[in-house]
Amino acid sequence: MLKKQARKIYDQKRLELTYTDRLKWDDLILINFQTVETPQLHAVFSFYPMEERNEVNAFIVTDYLHFRNPSLQICYPKMEIDVPNMEAMACHADTIFEANEINILEPLEATTVDPLDIDLVLVPMLICDVRGNRVGFGKGYYDRYLSRCRPDCLKVGLSYFAPVAQIDDADEFDVPLDFCITPEKVYVF
Repeated sequence: MLKKQARKIYDQKRLELTYTDRLKWDDLILINFQTVETPQLHAVFSFYPMEERNEVNAFIVTDYLHFRNPSLQICYPKMEIDVPNMEAMACHADTIFEANEINILEPLEATTVDPLDIDLVLVPMLICDVRGNRVGFGKGYYDRYLSRCRPDCLKVGLSYFAPVAQIDDADEFDVPLDFCITPEKVYVF
């Protein structure tokens, strides 16, 4: 399957999900995430889920991680649309978020965290294949960012759907996931 085809199919499938199904599946994703053994985490880079795109609720995972480790630093992306570039920004409970020009919520005032200090990245996605090749919205922000992280930084995709057999046009710039957490199971790559 080509990325363009996967993007169209899984974007539509996700948009067709009911609110009730998403709530149930988000809980199952959290339950499955809790089975993954992670090293001691100091900084996690997450994403602010786009409600209008029916993205997986990453907050339940970050809330769980923060509950386990109250000193954990949770970061969210700040994008430079024209470059394109993205940085992890250290956030806290009082951080104010505002939509950028492509309608992604970003922290208004926060401190940049070096990619080498990030231990785990929760990666937004539409679908991946059985080798961990992820399909997002095709702008490459996350692949560029992940290439700057340490090799041992865990790359975790959250998806409502099981991986497809193959993304045929994955290339050398695509950074594969280490895990994909779905409502049914944890996929390890």
